[in-house]
Parts: sequence; C-alpha cells; structure tokens
Amino acid sequence: MSHCLDNRIVLVTGGAVRMGRVIVDALVGAGAGVVVHARHSQAAGDALVAGIRERGGRAWRVSGALETPDGVAGVFRDALAAAGRVDGLVNNAALFARQSLAASDAAAFEQFWRVNALAPMLLTRLLAEHIAAKHPQATTPVAGVVNLLDQRIAQPCDGCLPYLVSKSALAAFTTSAAVELAPRITLNAVAPGAALLPVTATGREPAGSALLGKQCTPEQIAEAVVFLLASPSITGQILYVDGGQHLV
Repeated sequence: MSHCLDNRIVLVTGGAVRMGRVIVDALVGAGAGVVVHARHSQAAGDALVAGIRERGGRAWRVSGALETPDGVAGVFRDALAAAGRVDGLVNNAALFARQSLAASDAAAFEQFWRVNALAPMLLTRLLAEHIAAKHPQATTPVAGVVNLLDQRIAQPCDGCLPYLVSKSALAAFTTSAAVELAPRITLNAVAPGAALLPVTATGREPAGSALLGKQCTPEQIAEAVVFLLASPSITGQILYVDGGQHLV
C-alpha cells in the first residue's frame, strides 16, 4: 500500500490524537497530504503537523466545532483555504458516552446526532460539491470518503443508546449515499472493535470478546482506512476490523 495515495489531500476530523492520529500517520505513509482537524487538541495537532513537515510530508491544521452546520462549513472552508483542495475525507471525530435510554433526554440524542452523524453527512456533501465543481466530467472515482463506525452497530447493545443510534444512522448514510456519489466519489466505512478503549466516568470500557483471539490494533484500523480510500472499485461497504467481535 506504499504511496497508494500520492497526490491525494485528505481531511481527517479529530485527527490530532488517539485513533485520528494513527490514521493521519498511515495516510502520510501512503503518500497523502493531510489536513488535521482538531478542536480541543490544537497544540497536539500543531505538533503533529510540524513533525510531518519535518519529514518532508504535506500537512495543515484546522480547527472548529462540528456541532452546527456553520461550524462544519467553516472546517471544510478552512481546509480548502489551507491545502488548496480536498479529495479525501475521513470522518473520525465522535462523541462517546455510556447512556441508557432511561438516562437519555432529547438533548443527549441531539448532541450525539449532530457530531457523530450530521457532521459527517454535511462534510461529505461539501466534498461532493467541491469535487463536482473540479471534476464535472469524471466517470471514475477521483475522491473517497471513509466513515468511522463501531462494531457494536451489528448487534444489540445496552448502555450507550444515543451513541449507537448516531453511529447506526451514519452506517445507513454510508450505504445509501454511496449510490448518489458514484462515480466520482467512493463512500465506505470501517467499523472498528476495541483498540483504543475510551475512558468513561465509571472507568475504562471493557474490550469484549474477539472471535480471532485478540483485539484489533489502531494500526490495523488505519490500514483499512487507507485501503478503502485507495480502492477505486469498492463503495458502499462497511468493513469490520474487530477480530470478529461483531459475530460474538
């Protein structure tokens, strides 16, 4: 997969830390230029960008909230201003919390919906408009989008309902919008298992059981993201990278 993304400029939301940072590193290793979006981790984003540039790579940092359509539009506008173009998008930024239905109110559902589902949808639409303007005659893929989901969308799971509802909505968007975006843009998703476990108010999330005997790694998840962005013949797919967790 070395240099399979040469000449691509990819925007990664939440790209400064944790899974986003691993994805950014993998994209750079595949030859892509990266626009690192960071909201609360701007210093980490600046350090990441500086390190990439020192190694001869192409990188820029943008910031902005994803809770509102104006904030989403600002992030994409700033990415275009910084890099000149965008032809890849990784929707990685997300909120997570354990909340049962009984403990969730309308505000909780709306908060998860806006960041985890609506923001990726709006960013994808903005990318589609940008690509249509730059490549109006394209009859093969010239850009790609990968959404980060969660293997738990494949099976009932209690205790984090607003989060999983938002991720399930993004999964439905992935398979449905892929039809509309073809042939210019591929749209796929990666549904990771437990790799970098979130820490909640009650402690670190349990990893769960893996059918293949071990948990997936962040690097394996990032490799799947690169693979899907670089694949001109794959669209509308959800790739589970979870050691078989979604089958247990």
